[in-house]
Amino acid sequence: MKALALIAVLLSVGVQEFTTSRVNVVYTGREARLARSLAVKAGEALLRLEGEFGLPPKGQISIILASSPEDFFQAQPGGVRVPVWAAGVAYPNLNLIVLKSGKAAKGTGLDKTLVHELAHVVLGRIFGRRPVPTWLNEGLTMHLADDWGVSRQVAMARAVSSGRLIPLRRLVGRFPEDRLSAETAYAQSYYFISFLRDRYGPQVMGRLVRNLGLGVSADNALLQASGLRRGDLEEEFYCWLSGRFSLFWILTGPGVVWFLAAALIVVAWAVQRRAAARKIAKWEAEADGPEADSVRAGGPGREDGTKSPL
Repeated sequence: MKALALIAVLLSVGVQEFTTSRVNVVYTGREARLARSLAVKAGEALLRLEGEFGLPPKGQISIILASSPEDFFQAQPGGVRVPVWAAGVAYPNLNLIVLKSGKAAKGTGLDKTLVHELAHVVLGRIFGRRPVPTWLNEGLTMHLADDWGVSRQVAMARAVSSGRLIPLRRLVGRFPEDRLSAETAYAQSYYFISFLRDRYGPQVMGRLVRNLGLGVSADNALLQASGLRRGDLEEEFYCWLSGRFSLFWILTGPGVVWFLAAALIVVAWAVQRRAAARKIAKWEAEADGPEADSVRAGGPGREDGTKSPL
């Protein structure tokens, strides 16, 4: 109701809305095309959440598209203060997302921001007042946004090869602050969900999330989803990671990079040397040819040394 009241106030000052069965996008007139695009993107993301992860949304989600930083701050319900750098904020209890438009959030991928906030809303609606485990929150949003990238693969391969994987119990709350450990935490969260879906089927996430949302302990929820105790499940996960990333690190690690750089230098030197040899051979051939002889004998034009007639 609070979200509807806020939207009603916004509509009273000249903004418009674009509505589908799943989302209601509130926007100013000059953002009509963007609003329609976001509504389509949101519908696709929600379909993926339901079809691939077994997590249907509860009710229609409202999305306020703010065309300026000032509008973004004013659109926060109840005067909630948000960081200046924030590009989007989710309010699961209100089924509400507030986004900066592309103009207001320079350098930010609006589609990815929307998808992240949709996942937060869906999970928040399931968990209610219970905290969502960070590995689940971040891992699922990265999957939904197709946010994997080579950098995440490298981070995971580095952790596997160095034996610096993080126990799952340490990925429930805040992630580590140092850069390398944080990269490992995000990568490991992403690949833990990949592992669960690969090993136990796509619908495992729905069962796991619903049990966690009902207050079932993480150990018991994982046991019911996989049939394994947490320690055994983590061991299986680590083996799964090793099978995928040990070779990757061998092929992409820093030692290989230096080796390839040195090999490229040697190849470049060999190519230059061969090119120089071919050039010298060409000069020698020209020096022994008839044209060179005529020049030495009497200048250009005639082999007998006389000048060509004008």
